Amino acid sequence: MKQKLTLRWLLLKLTGLFFAAYSVYYIFIIIRDGGTMKLKEKIICSILVVLFGLLTGFAWTSEVKNLRFLMIRKAVLILDLLALIALKLRMAGSVIKYLEYTKLHTVLYSASYCLTIAGMLFLLIFYAFILKNLPFHRKSSVIIPLVALISFVCALALEAILFFVYHIGLEQTPIRTLISRPIFYLSFIGLALYFLYPQTIPEDDEDAFYSNS
Repeated sequence: MKQKLTLRWLLLKLTGLFFAAYSVYYIFIIIRDGGTMKLKEKIICSILVVLFGLLTGFAWTSEVKNLRFLMIRKAVLILDLLALIALKLRMAGSVIKYLEYTKLHTVLYSASYCLTIAGMLFLLIFYAFILKNLPFHRKSSVIIPLVALISFVCALALEAILFFVYHIGLEQTPIRTLISRPIFYLSFIGLALYFLYPQTIPEDDEDAFYSNS
């Protein structure tokens, strides 16, 4: 049976393109700067390539109906989000040291950092705990993805202020910041919208849907 083309389906595929682009970005970083990078930096970049590659796979396999595959797909997304949150949290000490309440740009950066983690955490909570019990959590199924969406949009806006007003980029060069940061946030904005976007579920396909959306 062919996959019906819907706005929701197209949104997920576009999100997959953003995930793929971010994975390719880190492949470029490894190739371009590998000779001057520390081993720890190479490992982190390699992990990001894999994690965003797996997110790409999640986005591009939505039409698969095999329940065993869907269970694996669901587990991979949960572990992926957990790993990304863990990678972000490893920077918490540096963010706290950087924060000075008298300097607005440090407050904006810290807020963006916290909002990004919050957005990922809300997506994780929704996917791991709410989606499988969707009929019993109608309000939560809207509120949680919406809060995640707002978190990522606000984080992107704060980074834009940092870049255009304070001329502070989170990548090594301005062009890398201009390219990579929007891609990063748009990928998660797309995922939040995908979870937020309503879907009509045929009765004979409910098991597959609630195993993995």
